[in-house]
Amino acid sequence: MLLASTQSAIGGVVLFAAVVIALTYAWINIRQSRAEVGSEIELAANRKPYFSDDELEGKKLDRTLAYGLVGLFVVAITLPLYWLNEPGRQDGARTDFKRAFVDRGAEMFDTTENGGFNCAFCHGGMSAEGNSAVPFTITDANGQFVEQVEWQGPALNTVLLRFSREEVTDILVYGRTFSPMPAWGVEGGGPLNDQQLQNLIDYLESIQLTPEQSQAQVAEALAEEMTSAEEAGVPYATEGEARFNLGYYSGFAGGAYACGRCHTTGWSYGEKGPDGNGALGPSLRGGVSETRFPGAVLGFDQQVDFICTGSEQGVNYGRNSQGTGRMPGFCQTPEAIDDALNTGEVGVEPQDPSDPDTVGGMLSKEDVEQIVRYVRGL
Repeated sequence: MLLASTQSAIGGVVLFAAVVIALTYAWINIRQSRAEVGSEIELAANRKPYFSDDELEGKKLDRTLAYGLVGLFVVAITLPLYWLNEPGRQDGARTDFKRAFVDRGAEMFDTTENGGFNCAFCHGGMSAEGNSAVPFTITDANGQFVEQVEWQGPALNTVLLRFSREEVTDILVYGRTFSPMPAWGVEGGGPLNDQQLQNLIDYLESIQLTPEQSQAQVAEALAEEMTSAEEAGVPYATEGEARFNLGYYSGFAGGAYACGRCHTTGWSYGEKGPDGNGALGPSLRGGVSETRFPGAVLGFDQQVDFICTGSEQGVNYGRNSQGTGRMPGFCQTPEAIDDALNTGEVGVEPQDPSDPDTVGGMLSKEDVEQIVRYVRGL
């Protein structure tokens, strides 16, 4: 930014000097001009006798050569300075692009009354902290009315700690079936083009918590969730169970941290069935975990690693299981790649995936281990 501002200052000085020289030249010409009276020999510049050879090859020539030397010196200095400051100018341009993209995304994320697409209404305001009550109509397989519910809108200030930009784009394009989340991308039948989707994700990126902040929130929210469950008359037997359902009773982050949100029917609108009975995500009951990840030690470690890093489309995991890419990684932040030719996104800051053992992601590895202990007993 400093280099970019220095370059702008130099450009401003050069432009100012050029304008002053042009105005001065014009003023001198005007001052020296005469009214068109008299003969052509007196008025036409090309008909008037010019300076003699002695005059031309004296001070006038020296002065003209001096002007040329000064001009050459200016060019010799300013061009290398411009070249040296070009990286700074490009960095400044990228920063300006990013700021513009974030601002556009914020406008779209805002509520309808402020001209946005109402994302803020469902996801807990402009900071996307979740726990908004979203009206939603439950229907049966034939589209017939079943009931009206209040759906917990999840927080989005951690969504890029578990999903990659590509995965978030896919969710935005096609929405979430059987939920209040509609399709927003043109391919899914929504109103937003690729550029608008990127701007929306750029805004989400600007409000993301760090892994450290996210894990600190979990530690604080866990005690509140266990207290809330006890006050509701259904206390949790273990911290693993509370982590699996984090936010169900307390409303923390609209359930964004909870496994139950995807793996338990009715979880998102306060009518949950047995933990892990299957919803958007598959059922985890009936010893499924131990079947897919056999072995008290090896299977446990493999399941922890799977939940930490998530599934990949078409990649095998555990025993006889193949990933769909829909399961995010909860204790490893995803890799970010600046690949505009293939993704169409510009200005993406490259980022390596985090280390699950030392940094973690949305959750710490210890959090995931407690959840796995609980899930393996379902």
